[in-house]
Formats: sequence, structure tokens, C-alpha cells
Amino acid sequence: MEIGDWNATRELNGIYKQIRGLGLESNLAELEAFGFTVIPGALSKATVEKARKSILDTAEKRVGRRLDLDNEKEFGELTGGMEVAGQHYLLFKDPVFEEVVLNGKPLALITYLLGKSCWLSSLYSHVKGPGKVGLLLHSDNGNGVPVSPMPPYSMTANVNYALTDYTEEKGALAMVPGSHRLARQPVESERYLVGNQRNNDAIPMEISAGDAVVWHGNTWHGSYPRLVPGLRINLATYFCRQFMAPQEIYSSNIPDDVWKRHERDSRLAQLMGLNRFNGWQDEGPRLKERAAMPAGRTWYS
Repeated sequence: MEIGDWNATRELNGIYKQIRGLGLESNLAELEAFGFTVIPGALSKATVEKARKSILDTAEKRVGRRLDLDNEKEFGELTGGMEVAGQHYLLFKDPVFEEVVLNGKPLALITYLLGKSCWLSSLYSHVKGPGKVGLLLHSDNGNGVPVSPMPPYSMTANVNYALTDYTEEKGALAMVPGSHRLARQPVESERYLVGNQRNNDAIPMEISAGDAVVWHGNTWHGSYPRLVPGLRINLATYFCRQFMAPQEIYSSNIPDDVWKRHERDSRLAQLMGLNRFNGWQDEGPRLKERAAMPAGRTWYS
């Protein structure tokens, strides 16, 4: 057995103990069988309220006025006709987002999928208003770069936190059970969630604010259009393996107050991409960082 294989096996043993300790065995079984799982009450009511307020504060600066959480109707006029006002690069906007990224139960399942060496690729909120289309079904594996065929293991993985209650009418997240095993993107006729081409294999995640959906990077997902006034707000914490380029770059612009809350060798530092080997200039390879890097899970069973 190669040293890398032994390191991966040893890390998996540690993840196993952590998952058992957190009572996530059934979630892990769902993740393997269906490609996603729901963790009820992953965030406290107070955390949901803080995160939602910060996202609405950020959105107000970007769209020019305060969005109405319960009664928003004129959403398309603010977003160029789009149903979603995406709020990106949230990690440094409020300490509550550090708390969410390090949330123990979802992070344990992400570590199972991607290894402890994984990075946070982006922290993003889809602020969804009334519309007619929703978000078409797709897979995230490849981190925005098309991959075909997809490997059976997860190269990326997502934790989607509901910050408002989800129902199909209110624009819920949609998942296609078992689609992670197809190892491909949906074809055009499989992508729609409304109309004559509606994919009836998709199911709405009708969950409560504070619940989290964790899924394998291959799994097909999208969202239904919101058919009633108001907003559906989520927080998408998107992770990738260390050999991939993250969507958002954190390591070169970390605020001082973040360092006051987290050490250089903390899990957040790893997730922000600090312990990376590649990317040197005249100084040459970062051998010290390479020696300190977690092995990462390099295979999928």
C-alpha cells in the first residue's frame, strides 16, 4: 500500500469516529445512497437571523434599496429581470459566516466527501424573488469547469442552509435522488422544473429555516420558481478539493479581525487555502506547508 493510501485510510478512520460521535450515521447512509441528506436544525434561530440580516444588508448596498423579506414583488426590476440577486464573497462580511462555515455536523460530512485538506470554494447567497423559471437542474462537480465523464468521487460538495422556510411554491431547492451515480450533467430535456418538460424525478426540499442540505458534487439540483411575494434566502457554502481552483480567493486578503479569532493553523485557515503547496514564485516550493497539509481523501468507496 502506498503511503498516500495509508494516510487517506487513517484520515477516514478519524472521520468515521467523528461522524459516529455526532450521530450522523443515517445522514451518511443517505448521502451515499441518494447523493444528499438533510440535517434538521443545523443553525440556531439566532444564527439564522444574524446571517439573514447580514445578507439583506449586503443586498441593499448592491441593488440600491432594502428588499422586503415578506412582500417583495418588484424583484426583476432590481436584478435585470433575473429571479436571483446573488450575494457573493460573504465570508468576511460578518463573523457569523465564519461560524456557519465551521458548523460541526455539515463540515464532518464535507470532510467525509472531500478530505480534511479541502478548501472553501465560495460562500454565496441566492436571494430569490418571485419568478417563472427557477434554477435549472445541474451538477456542481468541476467547480464551474465542465468535467466529462465525472469521477464517481466528489470533487466538490455543497452545504445549502435555508435561511427562510422552503416550500415548492416559495422557490425551494430541488434535488434528484441517485443522480450522483450517473456521473454526468443532465441533458437539456432533463433540466426543467416547470412546464411540459418538468423533470418529475426531482423533489422539493420542503424544510425549515436553519435546516441544511448537504450533497455530493455530482448530484443534480436546482430550484423551483418562487410563485408568491417575498424572498427565499439561502447560504451556499461550497467546498472543493485542494487541487482545484476555488471560486473565491480568501488567502491573499484576510482581515486582521479574522486573525484575532482564528490561528494560522486553524481549520478555517486550511479552508481559506492557506496551507497550499503549489503557487510559488522565486521562493520555490513551499515544502514546510506541504509537510503540514492534511493528506486528503484520494479515493471513494
